[in-house]
Amino acid sequence: MTRIEAIDLFLLQVPDFDPARDPVKDTLLVRARAGQYEGWGEGEAAPFVSLAAFVTPESHSTSRPVGASVLGQPLEGPADIVAITRRVLEDSMNVLQAPHVYSGVEMALWDLLGKKCEEPVYRLLGYDRAFAKQPYVVIPFAATPEETFGRMRQARQAGYRAVKTGWNGFGSGDIAADGAQLAAAREGLGTDARLFLDAARIWGNDPTATNGYGALLDQFSVEWVEEPFEPAALEAYAEFSRYFGRQRIAAGENIHSVAQARHLFDIGGVGVIQIDCGRVGGIGAARDIARYVDRRGGQYVNHTYTSHLALSASLHAYAGLERQDLCEYPMDPSSLSWAICREHLALGADGKVELPDAPGLGIAMDLHAIQEHLLDVEIRVGENILYRTPNLA
Repeated sequence: MTRIEAIDLFLLQVPDFDPARDPVKDTLLVRARAGQYEGWGEGEAAPFVSLAAFVTPESHSTSRPVGASVLGQPLEGPADIVAITRRVLEDSMNVLQAPHVYSGVEMALWDLLGKKCEEPVYRLLGYDRAFAKQPYVVIPFAATPEETFGRMRQARQAGYRAVKTGWNGFGSGDIAADGAQLAAAREGLGTDARLFLDAARIWGNDPTATNGYGALLDQFSVEWVEEPFEPAALEAYAEFSRYFGRQRIAAGENIHSVAQARHLFDIGGVGVIQIDCGRVGGIGAARDIARYVDRRGGQYVNHTYTSHLALSASLHAYAGLERQDLCEYPMDPSSLSWAICREHLALGADGKVELPDAPGLGIAMDLHAIQEHLLDVEIRVGENILYRTPNLA
């Protein structure tokens, strides 16, 4: 019987981080090993805290380290990952960072199992095939509408047909300035491109702060607004949904359970559920949410701004849902997240992204780039070493 022999956590960091240049400062990579097989995953959260959640000493029956629920467990089929997930949810219930680190671990387990079974992960999840997705890229508003126009025109010339924009003060109350930015974005993209807006929680939990913005959304054909409110502000989401329509609002990147996603959809009236596979508990949780939303007529889309390993994991979760045809697509070739993958999911001739028909997640890691960014970390309690950066080789 194949058992999980090791879970190696690697904390990577950009040495000369510049927030104006680098989309991410650091990341937590996970390598699972069992017999002759290994798999990789990535947790999307504060990596130092996530690492601690994996090795923390037991406090009581629901505050156990995540690692204790994983190491030594059998890994012969999908049911084993489901059992491990259930155990983590129970035994690490009060380790609040547990879903974040376990997301990376769970990705790695699916990658390993796919390689062992010589199947892509989406087939292990119950899908017969993987449908291509239309990518949208993230391009924040520039300092001026003129610069925003230039950014959008470059994206369109590069072949992208959908863009998410926002940030840089959007939504703070100057509707004329916000309208000028949206006008520039729409003009740069053209009338046939899809445009989405990230409000980045600018309105807190106050739906009245959105007054006056509905006309802008209609004027510039903005399909949906992402996270206009705090993640748990269900009443605000519900009121926005009643006024603008549930398909005009997206949220979900900051939740970390299937139940929270259902609450957003059912109580908050959010019609576009956007899930980060590296936060919600992994591929299995994302798959369950995607199916739930799809059956009820909603839209599901991934939230991914890190590596193409994370992108691949996110796409496998809803690969077989034909109606869910959109995906967020990280595309910065200068970033840490780009460097750590030896392979990337390129756009096809039709401008869409398709998963490779390869075992596991289908993404090979660049060990040289990982080594270049690897931090030397040790966690010690007295003389007891709880964690030391493992050997990458």
